[in-house]
Parts: sequence; structure tokens; C-alpha cells
Amino acid sequence: MQQIIGFIYVLLAGVCFGFLGVFGKIAFQNDLNVGELLTYRFTLAAIILWAGLFIFKKDLIRLSFRQIVISILLGAFGYALFSTLYFMSIKGISVALAALLLFTFPIFVSLGSHFILKDKMSRLQILSLILACLGLTIVLWGPIVVHSLHAVLYALFAAVAYAIYVLVSGRLQQGVKPLSSSLYVISAAAIALYLWHQPSMSKLVHLTTTQLGVVMGLAVVCTVFPLTLFLAGLQKMKSSQASIVVMIEPVVATFAAWFILHETLSVWQLIGAGLVIVALFLNTKKQ
Repeated sequence: MQQIIGFIYVLLAGVCFGFLGVFGKIAFQNDLNVGELLTYRFTLAAIILWAGLFIFKKDLIRLSFRQIVISILLGAFGYALFSTLYFMSIKGISVALAALLLFTFPIFVSLGSHFILKDKMSRLQILSLILACLGLTIVLWGPIVVHSLHAVLYALFAAVAYAIYVLVSGRLQQGVKPLSSSLYVISAAAIALYLWHQPSMSKLVHLTTTQLGVVMGLAVVCTVFPLTLFLAGLQKMKSSQASIVVMIEPVVATFAAWFILHETLSVWQLIGAGLVIVALFLNTKKQ
């Protein structure tokens, strides 16, 4: 039962993360750059969490010094780093290729779980990983544009950074309340992003209605909700399993882009999505 609950949490996190591309595309169309978008996203998310917990659940603000340090490191050198690398990669390669390279992270997670954390993968889990990767390749297959080798490396480094984040979170934050962890992870990410990108924070109070709506959507739908759900799910299932379940994200992104942005959706993409869903189902079977 705990594994099923964990599966639901991580699946919902993947669904929420799936709207990141839609919000991001709208943001870029409305004159927000990468540094501004990421910094405003995490800053607003942190403000929402701090205010909400201070008013309704003060006890969740308290964490042990060790867990605060772990959460800060995860936010600054995990989430902020991965987000920056991923968005930088999109500048030099096609979105489809960036997504394909990013979602090699379950392979790194599985290898890390097996060789470093000594978590053995079953044959069924290996099969589900292969099916999910095949399905994603079909879903995201499109024009492959490479303007910069550095952009390819950014996408691969983003995958490695995210894999490390998943492995460390799954191992070191067992038993930590997800909202408490999210509070410090998101806050540290906001500070790190500000220091790295140094956007004009005064612009935050002068955003247009559309810009503010996009940033709020990113902060709540694509940050607070999914990060908390993902951390909660990691406490109930192995990191290698969670990394496969969250692969629903690009499938949701594809359908969201079709429904909201009116992008085309081919039969092959539907077949690829079906393979990913089959892989997720296999991943829930008793190992």
C-alpha cells in the first residue's frame, strides 16, 4: 500500500512538472529570460511556502540543523543547478533533443542505485526502464537541431545533476516531512538562482498580468506541488522506481502543448505515450 501511495505521489508530481514547458514557452513569448523566469519562479514559490506554513503550520518550519543543511545543498547545488543547465541547453539545441537528453537521468539513477546504494533492480524494473526510454524517444522525436555542442553537454549535465538530486533526496531525507524539506530546498534554490543570474528584482513588481500569471503558475503548479509530492513519494519507494514513474512528465508536456498551445500530435506520439504508460504499470507490479 505504501508503494502504491508513493507511486501516486510521484505520478502526480510528474503530471505537474509536465506543464513546465507550456508555462516556459508562454513566458519566453512574453519577454522573460531564463534568469528572470527561474529566479522569480523559485522566489514566489518560497514566499508562498513561508507564508502558508507560518500562518497555518508553524511546526513544519522547524527542521534539525542537519536536515536544513541537506535541504539547502539540495536546493542550491541540485535543483537550481539542474534547472539552469536545462534551460541553458534549450538555447542551443531543439526542445525535443533537450528533453530526450534530460530524461536519460533515470539511467543514471538506476546505475547509482545499483552500484552506489546497492539497490538491486529486478528484471521487470529493467524492462520498464527500457520501455519507458523507447516510448519517450518516440513521443519526443522531432527535428534535431544542434547549434552548440555546449548545449548538448548542458542537457547531459542537467540529467546527471537531477539524478544526484533524486539519489541524495531518497537516501538522506527519509522520514523528513516533505513540506518542511520543500521549504528549504526551494528557498535555497531561489537564493542560488539570484546569485547566479542576478536578474532585476524590481521588475518582479512591474510584471504584466500575463507574466505574473505564468510565474505564479510555475511557482505553484510546477514547483511547490510537484516538489513536495515527489519528495513524499521518494520516502515510500526506491529512487530507481520513482525516476521511472516521473517519466510521465514529457508525455503530459506533449499532450499539454497539443491541447493548450495547439501543437500537432501524431499517431506515433500516441504509441510512444502508450509505451510509457505500460512501463509505469510494469513498474508498480510486485518485484
